[in-house]
Amino acid sequence: MSASQENQIHPLKAKKTINRIFELQAQNTLISAGIILQAEHSTKTFGVGLIILWLGITFLAEIIHQRSQHNKGKETLYAILLGLLLIQTRTILRIEDEFGLTQYFLIALGLAAAASLSRKQWLRLLQWMGATSIPILILLLGQIVVTNHGISIPLPAPLPTIAKALVDTPELRSYFQETVFSFLAISGLIAGRLSQKRVSRIISFTGGFCGLILCQLVESRMAIIAPILGIAIGFGICHLAPLTRVSSRIRLAILSSFIAALLAIVFTVVIAPDLRPGTGVPLDSDRGRINIALCWAGSMFSGDNRFLYGTGHDKKFIMERCTDEKVGNYWQVVPGSTTGHAHNVFAHIMGLHGVFGIIAMGLLATIYAKGVLYFAKTEEIFASLPIGYAPWSEAIISMGMFMVVCSMSTTFFIYNHTLQVLIGLALGMPLIKLTPSK
Repeated sequence: MSASQENQIHPLKAKKTINRIFELQAQNTLISAGIILQAEHSTKTFGVGLIILWLGITFLAEIIHQRSQHNKGKETLYAILLGLLLIQTRTILRIEDEFGLTQYFLIALGLAAAASLSRKQWLRLLQWMGATSIPILILLLGQIVVTNHGISIPLPAPLPTIAKALVDTPELRSYFQETVFSFLAISGLIAGRLSQKRVSRIISFTGGFCGLILCQLVESRMAIIAPILGIAIGFGICHLAPLTRVSSRIRLAILSSFIAALLAIVFTVVIAPDLRPGTGVPLDSDRGRINIALCWAGSMFSGDNRFLYGTGHDKKFIMERCTDEKVGNYWQVVPGSTTGHAHNVFAHIMGLHGVFGIIAMGLLATIYAKGVLYFAKTEEIFASLPIGYAPWSEAIISMGMFMVVCSMSTTFFIYNHTLQVLIGLALGMPLIKLTPSK
């Protein structure tokens, strides 16, 4: 082969390699690595920094794309968002505004990033996020084995530190790490449904099930039940049509079995672990959470214009008003003990931001519902879709129901900047750039 021919082949190989990298969305390694690193305090800043870098790359790519499309409006919008992200980077990384506007700012940035992705890019992102559960579970199980058997395995830093942090359940749950694991689980399960290639499907489903195992290991009932309910409801709504072709008896048997299975899961995971014989009151902790949520929501009716705009980001007033003793929770150890959040997103927003907060949530819900209806109509989900085929509307419904369950169970958007970006990404799923593929 002549030198001139070799020079012609090498550029072609380089071009194919570059195209393959773009097809795999290799920049998503940043968000996967960021999720792993933020599980431990000493590496948390670096992990959040990688996720910020991913956001910056996503915005920059959209700026370049819109510039080539001569769309000055979107180009300017994403340039502004990128600038605001850069300005706020120190505050985010140093956690200087943990309970302030930064938490909503990161949700908005995640939503904007999601809206810039095509369906193919979104599938890649879900695949990467779902697969992130696999190395996390390996690290966690490895640490358990090492601890129980006294084995010493040399690992490159900071993996040993992260592995040790993963077995500290109270610490993980103190900043909603179990909800991060739950997001990884739902992402893997959705990606498994959407993926067409067998290898991608296997990896995605494996990641989803690894995420569920992680949720079980950190002893979170909500984190386990939310992905299962989300996937089941999304699948059920988008594949109701085949039931119309079978007899009423078979239809009733299928629906009854489906409902019975869900109730069994809910009882096993949610109710049974909280039945406390001897206390005289079943479901004490769940009742306590409801008491706290009602108190936080009721704070908007405590005067001083709190009905309109709540108490603000400073939670001191509500925490003094809603102590365990005042709301009647059985677990109070000392008088005046209180909780730092409402255990319910809606009650939390109502207490802190009043009617304006309710309107804000209503706007987000309306945008999400509008996207669901658009894709449901375009993809004709009430026609006879094959069981093995998952329309994009199934992914949106599954993720939406997952977030509703999480929202009703805990205030999952606080304390964790990584989780805030993930929530924003999930909220942006109905806003993908391209119409659904046929």
